[in-house]
Amino acid sequence: MSTYLTLTNELLRRMGEVVMDTTQFDGARNIQALAKTAVNSSVRELMHSAQEWPFALVTHTQTLATDGTGTYAFPTAASSVDWESFYLKKLSTANNEPRRLPILTYTQYLDEHRPMEDMTGSGGYGVPEAIYQTQEGKFGVTPKADQAYEIEYKYWTIPNDMVLADDVCIVPSRFDNVILDGAMFYTLMFRSNEQGAAIYRDKFDNGIRVMRRLLMDEPFTMRSTVITRPLVSPRVM
Repeated sequence: MSTYLTLTNELLRRMGEVVMDTTQFDGARNIQALAKTAVNSSVRELMHSAQEWPFALVTHTQTLATDGTGTYAFPTAASSVDWESFYLKKLSTANNEPRRLPILTYTQYLDEHRPMEDMTGSGGYGVPEAIYQTQEGKFGVTPKADQAYEIEYKYWTIPNDMVLADDVCIVPSRFDNVILDGAMFYTLMFRSNEQGAAIYRDKFDNGIRVMRRLLMDEPFTMRSTVITRPLVSPRVM
């Protein structure tokens, strides 16, 4: 992964401008400051052009509360959640069975599980058996946890803008050229060079399409077309 300083300096080289070192980066002015802004703008647009870039996938572990809490918020950086990835980890003190947790709709939860949770005594607590989507953009577990179980799941994140010279870009370095094409577009737009900006706009859009094809398109599947014949020929009457 390339650093913020590396990307900014490469953009400055493309424009024939003076590059910076780490001591100059924070106090950058004029074209150097413009280059920093353009790089962040390019990365931001690239990240928003698709929701589930594989390099933006994060694994998160949620420790469940034992105070009757049934729903949990996602991390603030989460933009999309892999609902098929929820996994109940083994808790040594509970000796529970680790397994993937199936997902329920909110209606299924209300119809099939909420009545049990409303029962008095221990009827509403136990080892989580499923998760469900809430209407507030959270996830719930059912039954509610009777111990501090851990649930692991994956989500896609939208990173914050890079700030420091050594901040690492979330996009793999093999796609630096796409980021730089986008940064050139923003730089030329900031300079009111609309004709030059249009050229880099096309290059940027094409680069994003290539990234989507390489990283996100579904793999081809093959299906046999062999016709199975019976082992014994039918008798001729």
